[in-house]
Amino acid sequence: MTATPKARAPRRLTREDWIASARKTLVERGVDDVKVDRLAKQMRVTRGSFYWHFQHRRDLLDALLTDWEARNYFEIAQIRARWAKNAPDLTEVVASWLEADPAFPSFDVAVRAWARKSNEVAEAVERADTAWIALLQELFEKSGYDSDESLVRARITHFHQIGYYALGFREPHAERLRLVPLYYRVLTGREPTAKLIKVLDDLVRETPVPRRAGRKAAG
Repeated sequence: MTATPKARAPRRLTREDWIASARKTLVERGVDDVKVDRLAKQMRVTRGSFYWHFQHRRDLLDALLTDWEARNYFEIAQIRARWAKNAPDLTEVVASWLEADPAFPSFDVAVRAWARKSNEVAEAVERADTAWIALLQELFEKSGYDSDESLVRARITHFHQIGYYALGFREPHAERLRLVPLYYRVLTGREPTAKLIKVLDDLVRETPVPRRAGRKAAG
């Protein structure tokens, strides 16, 4: 007689699972829908699973905001680390944006929408924007621009990227790579560096070539 296989025990959800679900809901429906009972229903678990990891909804929202902040400050730290080894250049910033998690733009837009409803979130967004602009201003000052022009160029560069996110702008990846040298020239007032061209060439080689659809066989 064949033994009946035992049913696999359901995996216990982690703190990261709850944050990921909350992030998805924030992006798709906004912060007002990030509620414990709704998330539990979506993940087919009881509310008790939530309280293994969080004290209350506010705790989850704090974790969600911390996740967004950490992503921003990690990128800034990575860029500064590269600048410590090589002459500062916009190439490292461009590479950071081009290689970013493709899900981040929609997360960023959702957090900025949330900021319109929460002073705490608005302050966090302002801090992150200030950090990005300070990073870029430092770059332009080291490139020879005075303080005021460096600040304006830094703002234009940062707001340009945020605008990409906010508008949900879509273009083929290859087309965006093709235009990067022109963006570089417009934003920096300098000719693209050999370092930038190499980064772009590497990204082009890594971009998968889309397959052409084959013809259907005659029936």
